Order: sequence, then C-alpha cells, then structure tokens
Amino acid sequence: MEREQKKNVKEFQEDILGEIISRLPLKVVVQCKLLSKKFNRMISQPEFSQTLFQRHKDTSPQLIYSIFNGFALKQFRKISLNPITQSVTTLPDEVEILASCNGLILIDFERVMHYCVFNPTTREHQLIPYPKSSANGFERTGLAVDYPNSDQYKLVTISNLVENSNLFYKFHLISSEQSGLWREIQLRINNFLSIPFGSPPVYWRDSLYWLRSDGSVLAFDTKREEAMLIDRPEFLDLYDRSYGKILTGQDIWLGMAHGLLTLVFIFRMYIVIAAYDSANRRWRITHTMDNFILGPEGFIKGFPVWIDSKQVSFLVERPLTQNHDLFEYDTNTNVYENTAVLHRVNYPMYCFRPTLAFVHTTPFNDVTADHQAHIAANLYDIRRFIIEGISNIQEESSSSSSSSSSSSEEEAGEGEEAG
Repeated sequence: MEREQKKNVKEFQEDILGEIISRLPLKVVVQCKLLSKKFNRMISQPEFSQTLFQRHKDTSPQLIYSIFNGFALKQFRKISLNPITQSVTTLPDEVEILASCNGLILIDFERVMHYCVFNPTTREHQLIPYPKSSANGFERTGLAVDYPNSDQYKLVTISNLVENSNLFYKFHLISSEQSGLWREIQLRINNFLSIPFGSPPVYWRDSLYWLRSDGSVLAFDTKREEAMLIDRPEFLDLYDRSYGKILTGQDIWLGMAHGLLTLVFIFRMYIVIAAYDSANRRWRITHTMDNFILGPEGFIKGFPVWIDSKQVSFLVERPLTQNHDLFEYDTNTNVYENTAVLHRVNYPMYCFRPTLAFVHTTPFNDVTADHQAHIAANLYDIRRFIIEGISNIQEESSSSSSSSSSSSEEEAGEGEEAG
C-alpha cells in the first residue's frame, strides 16, 4: 500500500513538472533537456511533444526572407509579429532558405551541394546530398514535417522530364529515416507550366502543393508518395472577362489561411480569395473585395502574406519609397486595415514558428572538414538571428534601436548560460 502511494505521488509530481515545463519558452525547454536523463526522456516523449505543440501553436510567427545586396552577400531579414519589429543580418550569397515547416528550416548550401534540415531552436541539423536531377529540367524543392505526430520529415524536389515524346513531372523524395536514399516518382501531364518564384510550396494534410502559373496546383502526397494535378478554378475564365485580367506582375498566390489551402486572385477591379474543398476537390470563393494593391498605372504594388490566424494579410508598396504597408483582416469590421509600415520587404517569404521538431543525425562522410566548418558557422549565425535576435549588421528599420538593445541583452544572457 505504501509503495503504491509513493508511486502515485511520484507520478503526480512528474505530471506537475511536465505541466510547468510545457509552459516555459521553448529555448528554456531545450536547456531543461540537458539537466538530466530523466528530464531529457520526459521532454522527448511523443505525448509531451503534443502538449508542447498545443501550448505554443499560437506563438507569434516570424516572416523570413532574403534580399541580394551584391558583393557575394545577401541580406537575411525577418519580421516578428505581435509586436511588429524588423531586423536584418547577412549571409553568403550561396546560402539560400528554401522552405520552413513546423519549426524546421530547409537551407541550400550550393557550394557544398547539400541541402540542410535545421532546427534553430534545438540547434540540430542534418545534411542531405543533392539528388541526381534531370539536366534539362527546372527544379523546385519542398519540406514536409510531420511534427508533432511523429519525428519524421521528407524533402521533395520537382524537375521536368521529356521521354519518348511524353511529358512528365519528376519528383525526387527522400525521408529522414533513410537520408541516403532518393526515390523517384513520375506524373504524366499534357503540358509544362512555370511555377511562380514568389509562391513557395505549401504543406497541408500530408501533402505538398505547388502553384502553377495558370492557377492549377501540383500536389504530392508524402504518405502515399503519389502526385496529382488539381485543376484551376472553374470561375477564373468568367472573372477574367468581368473583373479585368492583370497583364503584368504575379496575380495568383497560393498559401494557408485559417488552416485551409487558399488561393488569392488579383483582377483589375477585385481581389478574390478562394479556399480548397478537399472533399469535393474544388475551390470555393470566401471573399471578394476591391483591389487595393493595384497602382494607378495598372501594376500590382503588393503581395499577400499568409498568417494562419488571419484570413489573409497583404504587404503593399508605398510610392517612391522602399516601405510597405501591412494590411491585416479585421474580423469585426470584415475589412482590411493598415496596421504597420515595414521597410524593404521581398518575396518569397517563409513563415517560421519555433518547435522542438526532431532532426535526425547522419555521418558527414561525403562532406569535408572545411565544408562542415562553413556550414556550422552559417547555421550559428542563422540560429542567433532567428532565435536570439542577434544581428551582425546595423538595423535598417525604424525599430533598429530597440531590436539592438534587446539583442545585446539576450547575447549577455546567452553568455551567462554558457558559463
């Protein structure tokens, strides 16, 4: 009886401890894993991952993007939301961010000819060599992260293939479970269409989705390892005639809004938002509004930004400046309102929310020591910038002074932790 009571008390204490830890900032939770094997085991449990994900799923996201500024360097920028601040650092030009999904970032190290799956929160990373792609085809890349349901993720690339007068999309798929084994899947189609640069792939319900230039969507189911084409919305041709087709600039965007796969269509008169009904495999219109991102000369002066807690948000260029106005959807008034002014934004943008998603480790047998040092140095800078807010150049936004002060304080705190 006494032994049973002690067991119950111990389990109760562990439940209370887990509840407390799950409410801590994620970077503190990572530090807790280092306290003991017991803490590490508890935090690594799948059930705890689910609890942690629910606790932090509404954490204010960051929008990350890059701007080339010459001299073999590019500016790596982020916009933190609620409150809205901007900051900037630099990276070598050959380092490119390709995707962000459930707390993991996919980075391309072109010089090393490797992809890198990286969790800035836990500092873990995995290097994956390029697949042997078709020499005559374009390539797009996506990342599918199953966290918190499992600790698995998959990387998918697309290229085109012409074989015996047939046209194919060629997918290369690699799983975190077998990082050295690329598999190839083909989808036969009638025609190749470009995939707009400013619309990165979207991960939704176990599938990756790429927008094609005509409004159709290329889908790849990462569970079944099957590809399919979702037809362009039926209403598009009618709306082109009645609302006025845009002839210049990117006028179709794919993203996530309110947990649904969402398309935004920009016509001369109106902006139309449509969500995908997966049960009936068709698009349904959710919003139609006046076009407030079209310049007087007929060019598009902005682009949508998807934030999952919003309907859709837009960044609209200010005339004769490098600034953009951020328009957010107000659920009370059912309109878009100007909520902030941002300096020098660019697309594609990737939405990052920190998690403890696991990153598998593999031997670096095919990467030299010099290249490993090059990768490690850049990952260190990326992590400090995203997680700690520490920049290696002067801030250019209006919030530079406060961001710099915050960075200094966090850097000092990091030094104390290291000590």
